[in-house]
Amino acid sequence: MNTCFFHASTILEADCERVFTFHENPENIKKIAPPSLRLHRVDCQKSATLHELFRIEATQFGLPIRWVGRWEKVERPRLLLDSGVESPFKIWRHSHIFEEHPSGCLMTDRVEFLLKGGWPGGLISKFVMPFIFSAMFRARHEATRRWFANQ
Repeated sequence: MNTCFFHASTILEADCERVFTFHENPENIKKIAPPSLRLHRVDCQKSATLHELFRIEATQFGLPIRWVGRWEKVERPRLLLDSGVESPFKIWRHSHIFEEHPSGCLMTDRVEFLLKGGWPGGLISKFVMPFIFSAMFRARHEATRRWFANQ
C-alpha cells in the first residue's frame, strides 16, 4: 500500500517566530488538542532539537496511544518535521510549515502516513484517516487561532 498524505492550513494572527516557538514544544499540544484526545503525559524538551525524542501518552476515542516522536528537521522559524519512532503508524512524518502572510503566519500541517496492519491498515489509511485528520486538524487549528488571538 502506498503512503498517504494529508494537509491543512490556517492563518494565525502572530509572526512565524512565535508560532514556531509554540509548536516546537510538544507540551503545547495540551492547549490545542481536540476533545477526543486526552493527554496523560508528555515528556519532552521545551524546544525542538534535531534528532531529539519526545514521548506522549494519551487516549483517543477510548484507545490508549503511546507515541515516541523524533525531530527530523528544525529550521527556525520555517519548518519543524517530526517522525513517529513508536506509534500506531508504520509511516509518520509531520511537517509543520510556517510562512509569512500579510495577516500574520500561514501555518500548514502536512502529514505523510500509513497505519500498521498490512492491507487493512492501508485501506483504513486511505479511506478513513483523512476524515479523522480533517476533524482533528480543524479542531487543532481553531484552538491555535484562539490561543494566538488571546495572547
